[in-house]
Amino acid sequence: MTSTEIALLLNNDAEKITRIGEIIGKKIPEKDDFRSLNNCEKTFIYVDVLEHNVTNGGFIQFFFNSSGQFAHEVFHAYMEIKAEKTVDILTEAIHLFPEVPVPKNLRIRQEILMKKDSNIDLWDALDTEFYKCEDNIIQLTLNYVRKNLSQFD
Repeated sequence: MTSTEIALLLNNDAEKITRIGEIIGKKIPEKDDFRSLNNCEKTFIYVDVLEHNVTNGGFIQFFFNSSGQFAHEVFHAYMEIKAEKTVDILTEAIHLFPEVPVPKNLRIRQEILMKKDSNIDLWDALDTEFYKCEDNIIQLTLNYVRKNLSQFD
């Protein structure tokens, strides 16, 4: 039995996600370096990146921090797990960024966001929508892991 299969046997779904994240995290040599992960593991991590950032500081935090370099990958990750309502919110969030595609370079993204004070409030309504979103991200992510179990150690 693999570590991921054992994690899926835990009683609590949030604990399953945490454990799988820890398993994948051991393969990441340094922050934001996902080259050693396969596509399924990256999908899991990209979902986690957005959930963590938006939950802790909204879309402004997501775009302002290093996580913003993965804006388009995060979008595709939510498509992969079939989180349709969240994909709609992400589509709008990315289009609200003052420059599309969202720049990969942290300094450039931060400079763009600091140009106008109003940029800080761009995503307030979407933050609220994200928090109220009906997509069950934990369940969708676990379904994705189960469907692609052979891709997870």
